[in-house]
Amino acid sequence: MATASSSSSSYDFSKTIYSKIDFTRLKNILSLSPKIVAINPSSDLIREDETDDSQFYSIPRFVHHIDDRARYVLSQFYTYVVKQTKETMILDLCSSWTSHLPENIVGLVHGLGMNESELKYNPSLNNGYTVQNLNTNPSLTQFPSNSFDSVLCSVSVDYLIYPLEVFNEIGRILKPSGQFITSFSNRYFPTKVIGRWIKMNEQQRVEWIANYFLSTNIYFDPKTVKAYSFFDNIFLPARDGEFRDPMYIVLGQKKTA
Repeated sequence: MATASSSSSSYDFSKTIYSKIDFTRLKNILSLSPKIVAINPSSDLIREDETDDSQFYSIPRFVHHIDDRARYVLSQFYTYVVKQTKETMILDLCSSWTSHLPENIVGLVHGLGMNESELKYNPSLNNGYTVQNLNTNPSLTQFPSNSFDSVLCSVSVDYLIYPLEVFNEIGRILKPSGQFITSFSNRYFPTKVIGRWIKMNEQQRVEWIANYFLSTNIYFDPKTVKAYSFFDNIFLPARDGEFRDPMYIVLGQKKTA
C-alpha cells in the first residue's frame, strides 16, 4: 500500500512520451458482462476510524496524493474526454486545492469538498464551491436535476460510505448523456478508506467502482460503464524512473431518456 501523500517535485513532461497521448488506444478492462454485486454496508463500507471526517480533514493538506506523471496524464485525459465550451457545467466532487484539470480548461467548474481553505486556493473553481461532507450528507439537493455536463471525482471515490446514494444524486444532476468520471491510484488514508478497499487488489477495486455505476442504473446506462488503466506497460509504462503510481479511470454516462 502506498501512503496518501506524494512529494514528487514538479516535472516538465512537454518533451516526453506523455506530451501527446492517443487516448483512443485505451482498452476497457472490465469484463464484457459485469454483474451487479450486493454491497454490505456493515462490512464493506465500515472504516477503521469512524470519527467525524470533518475533524480529520479540518487541517488543510496542500500536498499531492498522486505523483507528477499520474497527475499530468489525468489532466490530459480530462482534456480529451470533458466537453469544453463556455457553457459547460462541471462539478468537481470531493474537491480540494487542485482539481487535476488542465490550466486552460474552458467551462464553469464548481467544487464540492471538505476543507474551505483548500477550496479557496483551487484555481480551477471558477464557479464557486460548496463545503460539504458527503459521508454525513450524501444529498446534492442544492443542485437542480439535469444541470451538469460532467462530474469528476479524483482519487476520492474510495472514501465514500454512502456510495450508492451519492451516485444516484450524481445521476440526477447530470444532463442526459452527461458523464461521471472517477479516478484512483493505490494511495489512500488507511484509517479513512472503506474497509473493503484494503482487502481488494487493484483490478477488484476497478470492478467495485464499476459496480456503483451498475447498481444505480436508474440513471447510468450500463453499456457506457468502462474502466481504463493508464500505466499497464501496454498503453503507457508501469514505471518510468521515479514515477510509479498507477492510475485507473472508471466512468459512465447518464441515460439519454
